[in-house]
Amino acid sequence: MTINKKKILAFSGVFATVLIIVLYIIFSDTTLCKAVEIEFVQNSNTYIIDKEDVKNIVFKEYKNLLGSPISDVDLSHLETLVENHPSIKNAEVYKKINGVLSVKIEHRIPIVRIIPETGPNFYIDKDGAFIPLSNMGSARVVAANGNFKYIYNNSAINIYDDTLVTKTLADIYFLSKYISDDSFLSAQIEQIYVTPTGEYELIPKVGKHIVLLGDTYDYENKLRYLKHLYLNVLKEEGWRTYKYFNLKYKGQIVCTKNKI
Repeated sequence: MTINKKKILAFSGVFATVLIIVLYIIFSDTTLCKAVEIEFVQNSNTYIIDKEDVKNIVFKEYKNLLGSPISDVDLSHLETLVENHPSIKNAEVYKKINGVLSVKIEHRIPIVRIIPETGPNFYIDKDGAFIPLSNMGSARVVAANGNFKYIYNNSAINIYDDTLVTKTLADIYFLSKYISDDSFLSAQIEQIYVTPTGEYELIPKVGKHIVLLGDTYDYENKLRYLKHLYLNVLKEEGWRTYKYFNLKYKGQIVCTKNKI
């Protein structure tokens, strides 16, 4: 092949590429939306929102979206609407060349279920955000109940920036976060109970003992002592030996045995 022919072929390839780009720019504004595609970016065993929930948000804002020019969609505005849902942490909305509107979702992952004396149940996620219950079933997380009241109205609330969040809920969140971050403790603790005096008790999944935590002062060290106890003492003496583990006193654990 001569050099001139090579140049002609190369020029033809570049020209075809440029033509495709120009045609796309010209006609993209009239590309009709043929589908809405929802994608979850995490691999998670816990989903508290499904794809239909996200589609409902999209079609509530753009009722006649399918068959309409996809350029009518304000991507930034739609991202904001989707992210306003309490169960969604982040959203990315973009258009595909084939007329598909794609929505990528990072959903919130709960770490504790709040069961107040009054008001509906709800979750708190690892970032401190409140999440309404899901119609997709219950998340397998620590449950917190007992002597506290709170009425959640499904709005966007976060432990870190909402001044109306009670100290009890903040305490429960930080306890739950520490437990969920530790694979051993998260497999062992299933309930946080708030006593009438405002102290905390932990109920395990295995055994019939109760952990008397007291207040949340120095709770990190208290839970470290508890983990040490589980791994080194109960391993030798058995899970049914004790009735109470009292962590209220600094630097020590007072163990009460079951009566034989």
